[in-house]
Amino acid sequence: MAQVLMDQASGLRDAFSRQQCISRVKSYQNRIRKAISNNRISDASMLLTQLEIAQQQLEATYK
Repeated sequence: MAQVLMDQASGLRDAFSRQQCISRVKSYQNRIRKAISNNRISDASMLLTQLEIAQQQLEATYK
């Protein structure tokens, strides 16, 4: 029984972590769109780098 509860808790942590990563990726995507539409290219470049890191973190939740 204890192992089942630990497995469920681990699964919930993984799901929560994945959801946070998804939200972070979406946030960066929106911020990049706004930066580009406002011709803030240097901001967009920095955000693209942060987006790449966020996407890698998201991918890691699926392994």
